[in-house]
Amino acid sequence: MNIAEQMVQKLILRARAYDSKEQIDDYEHERDPDNGETDAVETLLTGDIDPIRTEIEDWLDSLDEEAQAELVALYWIGRGDYEGNDFPQAVREARNRRSGSTAAYLLGAPMLGDYLELGLDAVIEADVYDEA
Repeated sequence: MNIAEQMVQKLILRARAYDSKEQIDDYEHERDPDNGETDAVETLLTGDIDPIRTEIEDWLDSLDEEAQAELVALYWIGRGDYEGNDFPQAVREARNRRSGSTAAYLLGAPMLGDYLELGLDAVIEADVYDEA
């Protein structure tokens, strides 16, 4: 395993924070810097410039291809495409099917945090997750 369980757990938390936001393309920031309501609304919205998305993208892009394939495999397992004991096969398939940015793929996937957690639990339960 190229990625530590603790790192996957951190990604799960950040992904949940990102997943909880609402995509909005036409929101216009109010110019009043003292407006607390504007700040509260903006923390719940995401768009082209989102600090959580940027943080996740940067972290995913810093991983080697094997670690990225492992995260995609965990996502697929959590989604139900594979069983926990199929982890090595899912990693191979993720490497073979890679055609673009892993960060873009995962951040565009629904329920990323939840599916990563389900996948990680399934792989640990199947005893095929070797700690990095």
